[in-house]
Amino acid sequence: MDTLATTRSISSIDLMVRLGREKGLSVAQCLQGTGISAHQLEDPECRVTGAQELQVIDNLVTLLPEASGLGIEAGMRYQLTTFGIWAFAIISSPTVRAAIEVGLRFTQLSFVLVRFAFRETPGRAEILMDVSHIPPRLRQFVLERHLVIFLLLSREMMGDELMAPKEIHLTLDHLPFKVMPAALTNCRLVLGSEDNRIVLDPSQLSRAIPKANPATAEFCVRQCEALLDRQRRQTGFPSEVRSMLIGRVADMPSLNEAASLFNMSPRTFRRRLEEQGSGYRALMEEIREGVAIELLETAGLSVESVAERLGYAETASFIHAFTRWTGMSPGKFRRR
Repeated sequence: MDTLATTRSISSIDLMVRLGREKGLSVAQCLQGTGISAHQLEDPECRVTGAQELQVIDNLVTLLPEASGLGIEAGMRYQLTTFGIWAFAIISSPTVRAAIEVGLRFTQLSFVLVRFAFRETPGRAEILMDVSHIPPRLRQFVLERHLVIFLLLSREMMGDELMAPKEIHLTLDHLPFKVMPAALTNCRLVLGSEDNRIVLDPSQLSRAIPKANPATAEFCVRQCEALLDRQRRQTGFPSEVRSMLIGRVADMPSLNEAASLFNMSPRTFRRRLEEQGSGYRALMEEIREGVAIELLETAGLSVESVAERLGYAETASFIHAFTRWTGMSPGKFRRR
């Protein structure tokens, strides 16, 4: 699953913008490069992509370079209700194993950016966290946030009987211990690991969940299935490609590379777009135009800087493209 292409509620971005504002940033600074306006933060029906959420994280990390533990602070702002029906499907499951399975089955309904997987072998149970698709400088924030959210869901699921991990292995070289939740310091923490994983005691998997309710669990799963089906029908394949491009606007992949990202042949990739009245080059142009307009209107960047952020080697090429899109030069567009 491409977690950067999936859509989700804007509420997670709203939480991070609030964090940024408390740290002295403006809303515009937090939303720079996302294509999201301030008034959309107040719209609970607004849908955004994982790529847009990652851009907000990029802005926080870039503009708050001295802040330590930003991901942990962000993660501690999430509540059970933030995750909606997905979280209730988890905590109403009969056992820990069932909760993990339903959580992974419907991660597209959450704010997950990490690619999760569950691996169970004799005497060992692990939740794997793949961040290879996340830019290296953002992985600290993303891993911190996801670890805290995991602990939040564990606490809500088990009540006072916290399902504490046996071990946590991270590729990170440090964690800000002063702001870490106690549950993260009460287990064996292995930093500088080859991968990222949460190791559980396999005997915990069969434990009954205190809030388990078969009727509620069945209802929540049906709701999750309906939401996932509706989400897929509303977005369609061009929307998935569009979301992928937003996350790679400075270095857009070729058609062959894009097809590979979706595990398709170039021919199938092109046909899927054409079936829905779209094309790859048209989508690339659409994204570049939208991001260029957003940067010129709100970010206060020079034309040269906008061209660079969009991946143009020469400013003249960007000016020519922008004039073709809008009928006016970037400078005239800004002065209008």
